[in-house]
Amino acid sequence: MSKAEKVLGDIGLKFFKGFVLERDVNPAGINKEIIIRILVIIRHQFGDMLCSLPMLQAIRNEFKNAEIILVTKSSTKFKEIFKGNISPVNEVIEYESGFENFINLIKLLREKKINLAVVPSTVIFSATNHLVAYYSNAAFRVGVRSRDFLLNKAGYVLNIKNDFLWDSKRIHQVNRNLDVIKQIGIEPVINNIELQLTNEENTWAEEYYRENFPDAARKVIGIHPGAAKPGNVWPAEKFAELLNLLSEKFPSYFYISEGPDDKKYINKLDEILKHKYPLVSYKTFYGDLMKNAANISKTALFISNDTGIMHLASAFKMPVIGLFGPTNAFEWGPLGNNKASVQASGGKIENIEIINVFETCLQYL
Repeated sequence: MSKAEKVLGDIGLKFFKGFVLERDVNPAGINKEIIIRILVIIRHQFGDMLCSLPMLQAIRNEFKNAEIILVTKSSTKFKEIFKGNISPVNEVIEYESGFENFINLIKLLREKKINLAVVPSTVIFSATNHLVAYYSNAAFRVGVRSRDFLLNKAGYVLNIKNDFLWDSKRIHQVNRNLDVIKQIGIEPVINNIELQLTNEENTWAEEYYRENFPDAARKVIGIHPGAAKPGNVWPAEKFAELLNLLSEKFPSYFYISEGPDDKKYINKLDEILKHKYPLVSYKTFYGDLMKNAANISKTALFISNDTGIMHLASAFKMPVIGLFGPTNAFEWGPLGNNKASVQASGGKIENIEIINVFETCLQYL
């Protein structure tokens, strides 16, 4: 959150709390027939957005003919995810920060005559997000009153809200988002992340595999050894030894996914593999997000640190193993029948033992 955004949020909250009459609405009395324009505000990170996709799809399924407007940030990568695919929303507006941009956003939203605003505060309570919902003039504003006894200081602008005990009940982020819209009677069709690749993306990945992994008899095992947060990064030495163990056990190629924050981790892993494990055959990819997704979807197994790419990988059918240090696997781990998490002891990801990850891999290979 930028300083300007924080100032905007703090000033807005303090000034307007005395002027806003907190009056809750009984969601059972909402006539859903009049809901024709819906605003959803998700302005966090890539992984957070991916965990909200089942919620967006559930809103679309409930309001099939409504116009859904998403206010987001470029950091969520929503436009990249759906640049060539069918999106659950009709319009995407990226609002980063700034008072003038805020005013312009509000003018635009008011012109659209929003009926319902959804603020799924499952990660943080953003004052700005709540003020956007309030000033949109939406008749119904849905969100969170408190999260595990932490009061939402901006909750007074919502008129449909509840108290949630997500941490104590060990609820996953996907289901936290779904809990928010269950308040207005929306039941999800799915409660895990799902994405469809375009024909172009699939064709591109098939050609990439033919060029880089020519022996079809060998498994392709994928890894994502980086992360934006250093505390979420399993040591390169351990990734390298894991690849060597898997290579000795199975005839394998390795696909290494690299993101914009991963260069130093990739360089270190590359150096170790070349000097210590020269027989390990691998290819590193850095580039278009959904081409990376298409490549990942074709792996026999994908192993990732706790980062956005892990959630992207979990949207596909192959097995995914997430490695977790300071964050809780029950809250952020990959979801699905063939998805697993390895949680570090003591909250330090370097405490994850190689043998534990290797044995978890063997369950899926």
